[in-house]
Parts: sequence; structure tokens; C-alpha cells
Amino acid sequence: MSAGWRLKLAGLAFGLSAGLLLSVGAGATDLAEIKSNGKVTVGTEAAYAPFEFVEDGKIVGYDKDVLDRIVAAWGVELEQLDVPFAGILTGLDQGKYDIVSTALIMNPERAAKYAFTMPVAVAQVAIMKRKGDDKITSVEDLTGLSIGGPVPPSGPTSVLTNYNEELKATGKGADQIVHFQGDPELFLGLANGQIDGAVETMLVINEAMKKQPDTFEVVGTIGEPFYIGWVVRPADTALRDSINEEIRKLRDSGELAKLQEKWFGFSMEIPDSGYLPPNAK
Repeated sequence: MSAGWRLKLAGLAFGLSAGLLLSVGAGATDLAEIKSNGKVTVGTEAAYAPFEFVEDGKIVGYDKDVLDRIVAAWGVELEQLDVPFAGILTGLDQGKYDIVSTALIMNPERAAKYAFTMPVAVAQVAIMKRKGDDKITSVEDLTGLSIGGPVPPSGPTSVLTNYNEELKATGKGADQIVHFQGDPELFLGLANGQIDGAVETMLVINEAMKKQPDTFEVVGTIGEPFYIGWVVRPADTALRDSINEEIRKLRDSGELAKLQEKWFGFSMEIPDSGYLPPNAK
């Protein structure tokens, strides 16, 4: 092989290696990059009170308060996008934002695909009904009923689907699980009789019953309590760790408990470990 060809091959190998390194680097976002840009972009579905919702044209809620404190500690600008839940994780995959800060139940399916932060809340999933409706009296028997939930991959809907499969084995499963685009549509569907019951976390159900005390009531809880957190892309574990550092500071200072009291009426134990399902990122 001539010296010229050796030089060409060496140059090609170097170019390929450099391109590979660039592509790997481009796939990961960390706090240093965010600070260099001076901005963090966050995806949120602002239709999940009291975690995140729109009031007077602005996104507010528990998650927003926590997020504001983290962004302030980082000293960067916040660009928060209100994104429909059905496409929010796809948008994260596509790099449209750095973080999804919306209440996400840490179920095995999500935890295997995305890097979860430490929890910001813990909640039980429950079924509620129209107040005084005798058609549904127990979560142990949903025979002949239609139960609604947010469109998958919603955590509460996944819990309902798995629970209903167990009930079907005893002949007491719901006849139909109906998907709704978001909680406002879900609660409206329940109120107007489109469905017999609705599944959500107790934190969200409590907020709905607070606003409409004569409309809804809880039937009972299903499944085990779930931790709730935010996610980043699986390559962005360094960014996830930076978020965790700030959440931990808020927890240890008592600020997180104050925000929980403000939005939920009580505080929660937030652990340092043991909250993720097996095979989590």
C-alpha cells in the first residue's frame, strides 16, 4: 500500500472516530451545557391539577413551584412548553426539550425507557364515581361497568388495566376501559354519565372533589402506592443527578414539605433510594 493511501485511510479513520465522538456527545445534555446556553427547556402537560395547570394564562401548580426553585438555583432562564400528554415523551425523545416536568408515575414501562428523577410525590391510584351512584359500589366488582382513564401511557390507566385483568379472572372485570385525552375530559365524561367511574391518583382526585364537592366521591383505591417524578432522556443521567441534587436540598431544608402542604394539604416522605422499579435507567 502506498504512503498516500495510508494517509487517506488514516484520515478516514480519524474522521469516523471524531464523528462518532461528536454524535455520542451530542446525544447527552448536562447541567454545564444548560448553563452555557443560559436556558433550560421543559415539557409539561399543564392539565393535571394540582401538579400543573393553567391559571390566568400561566402554568402554576406543585411541580411548577418545585421547578422554579431548581431553575433559580441553576441561574438560567426557563422555557416551559405546554404539551399534550400523548406526545410529551415522544417530544423528549426528539430533543424538543431537556426535561419532562409533569407528574409521571414511576411504572416499570417508563422506568425502563427514561431516566427518572428522585420522587417529588407519592400517591395511591383510586377509582371515583358520581356522588350517590349505586351502580358502582366496590373496586372489587366492576362487572358491567365502563371505567375511564387518561390516554396511555398514563400511569393510572396502566394500573387500572392491570387490575382489571386480575378482576376478569374472577368474572368481575369492567366491560370497557375508555381513554380520555386528559383529566378535564375524563372528569367531564364521568360527570355527564359517559362512563361509570374514573381512575386517577388520589392527589388529583382530591383536587377534583375539592372543586366539585357535590359531584364526585371515591369508590376505593387499587394497586400499590406509586412514586411520582420527572424524566430526562436515558443518556442524560448527569442532568438527572443535578435535578436530584436540588430536589434533595429542597426536601432536607423543609421547603418541599411546605410546597406539599400548600398544594395537597399534607406532606410526604421522599426517600433517597428504593423508589425505582427493577431494570430502571
